[in-house]
Amino acid sequence: MLLNYQYRAYPIANQKQQLNVWLRIAQYWYNKQLGDRFNWWQDNRNDINSCPLVCALPQLRNNPDFYSQKKQLPILKQDLVIVHHSGELLDFMSVPSQTLQDVSKRVNLAFKRFLQGDSNGKCSGRPRF
Repeated sequence: MLLNYQYRAYPIANQKQQLNVWLRIAQYWYNKQLGDRFNWWQDNRNDINSCPLVCALPQLRNNPDFYSQKKQLPILKQDLVIVHHSGELLDFMSVPSQTLQDVSKRVNLAFKRFLQGDSNGKCSGRPRF
């Protein structure tokens, strides 16, 4: 017989505030990585028919993959990060490292499904910010 359990948490006000801060930092980190991957994808793709015989391609940069983006975490944790559009300060030290690594893993999976598709060959849509 299979049993399923559901647990419900009732955080107090301080815990809710801390969880919201963690969520905001994880959201920023997800959007930053996804934007970096889309910029790389847009800059490095070129139609075969549109390129003349002598074409000037820009200097290609390395593909931002899971490990290269995960290597940025210790650098981000050293100082406060300023969000450009809102001027908000984010402290990455307050979030556990496993949470931020899981965000990197989710970005990798979403972008891989966008490019390659799933096991049935269906490509999912472009990941949203």
